Amino acid sequence: MANSKRKCKHCSQFKPAEDGVKTPSAWFCCHSCAVEFSIDASRKRAERLRAKAVRAQAEGAKNAAKRDRERTAKRKKELNRSHHLDQLQKLVNQWVVHVRDKDKPCCTCGTTNPLIKYDAGHYRSRGACPEARFILTNIHRQCSVRCNVHGSGMRSEYIEFLRAEYGQEHLDWLDGPHPSIKEQFPDADAIDAEMARYRKMLRDAGLKPNS
Repeated sequence: MANSKRKCKHCSQFKPAEDGVKTPSAWFCCHSCAVEFSIDASRKRAERLRAKAVRAQAEGAKNAAKRDRERTAKRKKELNRSHHLDQLQKLVNQWVVHVRDKDKPCCTCGTTNPLIKYDAGHYRSRGACPEARFILTNIHRQCSVRCNVHGSGMRSEYIEFLRAEYGQEHLDWLDGPHPSIKEQFPDADAIDAEMARYRKMLRDAGLKPNS
């Protein structure tokens, strides 16, 4: 139709259709409106992209902060668990040296000198086999300086002691695999319960628990 009019996409005015500019996306009354609309559309698109980038950055920072909090909480929990296990080890060692093995000689050199210091010597060390750190037949009264420290535990002598004390079968069992510490003490309550048990045994023996 010769007199038909169309509404401009940019200025919203109705102008003769034949005088306008048609693009793949809209109709404009003139080239100026088409250009201005294109500029505005590009600006709005850029603003949307910037806003999206800001939101993504903020979300990324939020997620990173959450991960940091989770890592910190996990680390704190691990440190707390490690501390509790160390406290339990002190109680076990105290009970072994001052109650169970109180009147026994050093398990590896046989000394009974009352003037020297004695430790709770591990046959399988905590570093080499942490899962055996609380097995009582893996821990015995041992003179501190000569055997446990300078003698690095006196392994050969310790083996002979264990073989004589418990037999080869038990020694083989000690040398074998054991449940992990996590399996032995799945949570803090399990550690606390074991600590309470050793504290009671020490008090029953007339000793003050050292942890």
